[in-house]
Amino acid sequence: MTQKDSLTIKTLKRIPTLDGWRGIAILLVIATHAQKGLFGGAFGGHKWLFFGRHGVAIFFVLSGYLITTRILNEDRFSLRRFYLRRFFRLMPAAWIYLIAIGLFSLVSGLHVIGSDATACVFFFRNYFPLKESSQNAFTSHFWSLSVEEQFYLVWPAVLAATGRRKAVFIAAAGALVCAGYRLMHWQTYNKVNFDTRSEVIFDGLLVGCILAILLQEDGVKAWFARFYLPLLLLCTVAFPYYLANFQELIPFTESLLIAAAIGCTSTVPECRLSRMLDRPLLSALGKISYSLYLWQEFFVLPRWAPVGLLLLPVVAIASWKLIEQPCIQWGRRLEARNTVQVRFQPGEMSF
Repeated sequence: MTQKDSLTIKTLKRIPTLDGWRGIAILLVIATHAQKGLFGGAFGGHKWLFFGRHGVAIFFVLSGYLITTRILNEDRFSLRRFYLRRFFRLMPAAWIYLIAIGLFSLVSGLHVIGSDATACVFFFRNYFPLKESSQNAFTSHFWSLSVEEQFYLVWPAVLAATGRRKAVFIAAAGALVCAGYRLMHWQTYNKVNFDTRSEVIFDGLLVGCILAILLQEDGVKAWFARFYLPLLLLCTVAFPYYLANFQELIPFTESLLIAAAIGCTSTVPECRLSRMLDRPLLSALGKISYSLYLWQEFFVLPRWAPVGLLLLPVVAIASWKLIEQPCIQWGRRLEARNTVQVRFQPGEMSF
C-alpha cells in the first residue's frame, strides 16, 4: 500500500456512532413519509407526528460535523480531491434514481417527473416548488440533498482558505445570521415552497462544522466527557418540545442540542447512548441511509406503500452494494492517483 493510498483510506475512515445517528435520522424521515403513504397523512394531522424535519436536522448537523472533521484530519487537503470524493459518493446513486423514475414514468404512462428533473440533476431542488403533485411527488426529497451540495460548494474552500481558528468564527457568525434572518422573515419563509432555501437553513450545517472544529481541542473533549450526562438529559427532556414545535428559532436551538448529543457520543463511546448507536441494526441502517433516503419517496408515498415498505430495504441494500460502494471505490482509486503531495496549512488551498 502506498503512502497515497494510506492517506486516502485514513481520511475516509468512519467515525464511531455516526452510522447510528444516521440510522435514527432515516427512521424519522421514513416514519413521516410512511404515514402519508399508508394513511393519506399523519394520524389526525398532529404536528408531533411529523418526524421527518427532525431527521433532516440530524442529517444536516451530521454532514457539517463529518465533512469538517475529515478535512481537518487530513495531512494534505486538496479541493480537487474533495470534490472528486463527493462526486462519486453522491452523484451516481442520485442520478440513477432519477433515471429509474424517468423510465417508470415512460413505462407506466404516469408523469411522475417533469420540469423538476433539471433541478434535481444540478441540485437546486430546494428552490423549486415543493408542493407535491403527480409530477414531482417522487423528487421533493431532493431539496435536502440540494442544500448539502450547495453547502459543499462554499464551506471547504472557506475552511481551507482561513484555517480552523478563523473558520469557527465565520461559521458561528454565519449560523447566527442565518437563524436571525429566518426569525425576522419567519412569516415569509414558514411556507412549504420557501422554508427549504439555503439562506434560511444553512445554520444546522454550520453548527455541525463548529462542533467538529471545537472537538479538535482537548479541553473541549474533556468538557464533553465531564458533562455528558446532564447534556444528554437536557437533550432527552427537550426533544418532546421540539416534536410539538417548529417555528422561528426552534430549528437553530434544536441543531445546538443535536450537536451536543453528537459531541457527547463521539467523546464518550462507552456511555449507554453510544453503545446503543453502535448496535448492528442501527449501524446497518446508517450505512445504507443515503440509498434509503433516495428511494423511500418512491416506495412509501404511493398507494402501494404497504408492499413498498417491504421492498424498500431490499432496493436500498442493492443500491448501496451495486451503486454506492463501487462508485466510492472508483472515486478512491482516482483520488489516490491524483493526490498532490503538498502539505495542508491553514490559509492555503491545494488545487
